Amino acid sequence: MATFSSKSFNSALYQSFRPGYNKNFFKMVYNYHAKHNGQFDTAVDVGTGTGQVAVALAEKFQQVHGIDASATMLSNAIQKPNVTYHVAKGEDLGVLASSSVDVLTVAQAMHWFHHPTFFSEVKRVLKPRGTFAAVGYSFVIFEDHPRATKRIYDLGDQPDQLGTMWDNGRLILDNLYKSIDVPLQNVERHYFPDSIKSQMRAIDAAVAGEESLPPVMTGRVTMKHFRNYIKTWSSYKNYCEKYPSRPDIVDVTIDTILQEENLKDEDEVNITWPTVVILGENDA
Repeated sequence: MATFSSKSFNSALYQSFRPGYNKNFFKMVYNYHAKHNGQFDTAVDVGTGTGQVAVALAEKFQQVHGIDASATMLSNAIQKPNVTYHVAKGEDLGVLASSSVDVLTVAQAMHWFHHPTFFSEVKRVLKPRGTFAAVGYSFVIFEDHPRATKRIYDLGDQPDQLGTMWDNGRLILDNLYKSIDVPLQNVERHYFPDSIKSQMRAIDAAVAGEESLPPVMTGRVTMKHFRNYIKTWSSYKNYCEKYPSRPDIVDVTIDTILQEENLKDEDEVNITWPTVVILGENDA
């Protein structure tokens, strides 16, 4: 989390090139919430970054609070009249009154928190039977270029590339939050696919032409856009700061993919992020 909080982190790049969240994610959240609390007055997005989830929630809720520990990230947050941003940690939601929130979301950020303290605050601010919803995604998959997928996994995982450059918490995300205890009622966990190991088996099968991966959180972007997306990784910033004289490791990887797959920067590719969605209900 320290990397994203750094004043030198490029939050404008993050806002422009990080993926949005599939409409199906919000549909899952709203359908779950309708079965339990059912009120759509106030929502909170914790670890909001530049506000992608907060502004989506603003289409459904009267008031939305976007909370992030990084003033740098919030400096490029998307603005809407019914969205208010606050600089605060996920473990300290003191800007919110107790039992005041219908839905609390946390997207691609839960791995940074001290979870017992965080969930104590979640339970405090949620209304009785209010809804908690978390989403996280791991390394990206090229739907039509499995060799490129393996290149990206090597980039993010191998110790001679970016594997040792991640901030603490990344391993929790790579395991799709399975190690996190969610102390709420009626907890649902939805995995796409169901584990990192099965994900890697599916990638190997795709390389062999045996099967394709199911689309869940998907996008169609140019390779130039994808190149810039990878440069929003915290590990990339850490690598560049540690090895300023080395060739740009992302450019080297992407250029290799372009050559191997006969692609150009302006060519579009279909990509998928392995995703977990966790839903839970606060005590009545």
